[in-house]
Amino acid sequence: MESQQLRLQMKALTLQGMQLVRLQRFCDEAKLHLASRNNGDAQLQSRPKRNNSEYLRLLLESGIIHHGMKLGSQYESLYPSEGRETFFFGDDFIEIMLHYTWIYIRTPNVSFLVALDTGSNRLWVPCDCIECAPFSADKDFNQYSPSLSSTSRYLPCSHQLCNPNTSCKHSKDPCPYFADYASDDNTTSSGFLIEDKLHLASNNATKNSVQASIIFGCGRKQGGDFLAGAAPNDLLGLGPGSISVPSLLAKAGLIRNSFSLCLNSVLKI
Repeated sequence: MESQQLRLQMKALTLQGMQLVRLQRFCDEAKLHLASRNNGDAQLQSRPKRNNSEYLRLLLESGIIHHGMKLGSQYESLYPSEGRETFFFGDDFIEIMLHYTWIYIRTPNVSFLVALDTGSNRLWVPCDCIECAPFSADKDFNQYSPSLSSTSRYLPCSHQLCNPNTSCKHSKDPCPYFADYASDDNTTSSGFLIEDKLHLASNNATKNSVQASIIFGCGRKQGGDFLAGAAPNDLLGLGPGSISVPSLLAKAGLIRNSFSLCLNSVLKI
């Protein structure tokens, strides 16, 4: 009866009531239950410390098992080739604080400082700029140009990820995009959709370097807060939409249809 009650207590509804999860076997409630059993202290000693890498790995594996997620991906995890570090900074004038990380795209690769945004779906970078944020001389910011990448191609209007409501005249024309962000200052990004390589790394012993094809915005014009310094080098949308980088990687079979963020609390200017 006690075991049955614990299982019932470990079930809870998550976001939007659409998924069913259980409290993981490493949570505090589970540890208290284990400590009350015979030989519980010995088993507790063998458990990883909270929030270290082994703890997070086992927690992920446990969640995958409980959710019945498919394990058919090529890699257990992928992360930017520049590394896993994130940091945040902002602009006192516009009062925006964003978390960032470095990514490499293009062939040959070029680095971009991406602002991480779970509320949108598209990655865009400053590209053959008509109107973009002014680049700071003390930061290593780059601008993308399709003509300088040997693996770049414009996404045609006939592609399934091209918005059918765009003003395409012919199916082979480059697919335009327009992204409008919730803001009082007309914060927007517009340009054309591009397909090119994103450079990633993995812990795979046989292949730790991965070049994945992704679709992103060649952002020729920015507006609003973007011109004032928010996301000055580009924005990485991590939402559930089919054009987001996690969705594209999952569709290609490279990763599971999930991702995680570990946000650094250190302020960097």
